[in-house]
Amino acid sequence: MSRKDTLKAMLSRRDHELPAGNSAPDHAAQPDATPDAKLQHIRSGAVGAMGRTLGQIANAADQARALIAAGSAVIEIPAEKIEGSFVNDRLPDDGEDYQKLTDAIRESGQKSPILVRPHPTKADHYQIAFGHRRVRVLRALDRPVKAVVQNLSDEELVVIQGQENSARSDLSYIERGLFALALEEKGFDRRIIMSALGMEKTQLSRLMSVAHGLPRSLIEAIGPAPKTGRPRWIALTERLTAMPESPALSALLQNPQFLQSDSDSRFVKVMTALSVKIEKEKPEQIKATSGVKLAVMEKSGSRTNLLFDEKVAPEFADFVAARLQDLHQEYLKSSALRHD
Repeated sequence: MSRKDTLKAMLSRRDHELPAGNSAPDHAAQPDATPDAKLQHIRSGAVGAMGRTLGQIANAADQARALIAAGSAVIEIPAEKIEGSFVNDRLPDDGEDYQKLTDAIRESGQKSPILVRPHPTKADHYQIAFGHRRVRVLRALDRPVKAVVQNLSDEELVVIQGQENSARSDLSYIERGLFALALEEKGFDRRIIMSALGMEKTQLSRLMSVAHGLPRSLIEAIGPAPKTGRPRWIALTERLTAMPESPALSALLQNPQFLQSDSDSRFVKVMTALSVKIEKEKPEQIKATSGVKLAVMEKSGSRTNLLFDEKVAPEFADFVAARLQDLHQEYLKSSALRHD
């Protein structure tokens, strides 16, 4: 049996075999149905409850993908009536892949429909389950969007969204991490997140650890970095932990040339900046008028250390420590006089 025949067989199941909230696929065999009739049929099912089992949710995801593959009830929707998923899974990027997609749609049109659900709070509007980049391109080209509309619960939408992106290798490693964090922040439990990303528990924990370990501002500055995988993101997390304050990195993030680079190049530049060792100032010797070395002063960042040689000046360190309060008062008076 061919893949297409298999999908048709899935679509021919009786209504009660479909997860609640997905309309039965009988309309797939009604090519002459009007868009309004199709939408009325789609809207007739109730949106699924939050209490569904993971198996039912995953099955709903399979059913929705089958409907897309079989070309079920594809309608055209104005791009301005379509909004993104309630959980963002992408970082802004106008890189090479996006430009290729734009050129392909401009020249040949939209080849495959996207999947949306009726918007839960806006009448005559829709939310994307998958197909965000296609909608973005079509909106820019001022063209309508070919879509299949399905009633989906929140769990079904995010599982379909994540699994479709995983199947297409569409999200970069760090985007998957941010998607996982966003799902967690929305209150989805680990079972749903694991299903959405197609990961087992240990893999998901590592992914979320990396996403948690990096400032969101730095991730957004780098972008999706599609060619950069897990080992290098982990290395970046470790390097940033070892060097939380880096003047080289701060300067890099404000450099216009950095902002104009592609995302993977920006990642490499950040790693390089964090590899630059901060040169410490050379220790300064403090000597008495007789030339005897009293102490060595070392400066590192915001710290200054005074090192006394007990062999040269025994108990001198204790003498200085005992006079620190008096010296501090003298410093404050001197500072006040300078600012009068």
